[in-house]
Amino acid sequence: MHNSKPTCLICKEKVSVVKEYNVRRHYETKHSEYAKFSKELKTRKLDSLKSELRNQQRLLNSSIHSSSDTVKASYSVAMIISKRMKSFSDGEFVKECLDAVVKDILPDKTKKFSNISLSRQTICRRVNDISNEIVVTLRDQIKYFKSYSLAFDECTDISDTSQLVVYIRGVTESFQVKQEMLNLVSLKDTTKGEDIFQAVMKCLSDNGANLETLAGLTTDGAPAMIGRNKGVTEIIDLQCNSELRLVYPTISKIDFYNKYVTAEKYPNLRIFAQRVVSSFGSTYVQKCNKII
Repeated sequence: MHNSKPTCLICKEKVSVVKEYNVRRHYETKHSEYAKFSKELKTRKLDSLKSELRNQQRLLNSSIHSSSDTVKASYSVAMIISKRMKSFSDGEFVKECLDAVVKDILPDKTKKFSNISLSRQTICRRVNDISNEIVVTLRDQIKYFKSYSLAFDECTDISDTSQLVVYIRGVTESFQVKQEMLNLVSLKDTTKGEDIFQAVMKCLSDNGANLETLAGLTTDGAPAMIGRNKGVTEIIDLQCNSELRLVYPTISKIDFYNKYVTAEKYPNLRIFAQRVVSSFGSTYVQKCNKII
């Protein structure tokens, strides 16, 4: 039997229906010459065919296992290259060194080691696979966070593009703690508080993080984070307050700013709201409403 189907030991052909009639018909139609064999000869032939099949299966399993080992080794090297922030093409250099070492120390294993693919394209694919797996695993863990905190760090790369690094630290019901980099966001245009806020909110949404379980924020102290007008920490803090979100649509905006956006808790937003309200034109008020 192979994949729940009878397989002929002589021609390796599978019989589609598992019934005695179908098996007998296959034998009588394609292998009738064996009918004249004696019982003893048939038994020896059957044992020989079974042994041959077992050897083939053993070789196949060995090949699959060997292939699995070489793929695993390729992923291990890709992981090291990515952690060390080396070029993907360094995999080819590693392969040359590996081949040279194996040739001198384990010459009988040369063929097996030569099957390990470490080309630039392969390393690139392996790193992408590892990255995707980390993202999927982290998103699955976030589902079980009972509480979590975020940390932000804004910096500029060598191409003069602002990068926002978002870290997350969460705890589960059984107090298992997980801390990982959640995302690296490129801020290609401006880096004002609302830009960072939108980037963070998208990051949280993409990863299934619930604002209601957000416990705290930590920043690098940059003006856009705690800025005198629209610091992102205060904006997110206001968004996380479910009570304020329920009150906001029910009263006038001026009453909302005056009563709930207090100087003690939201000093920067209160100052910004006062400046917006003091301006001429409804577009300014709409802008403030959109931010809040």
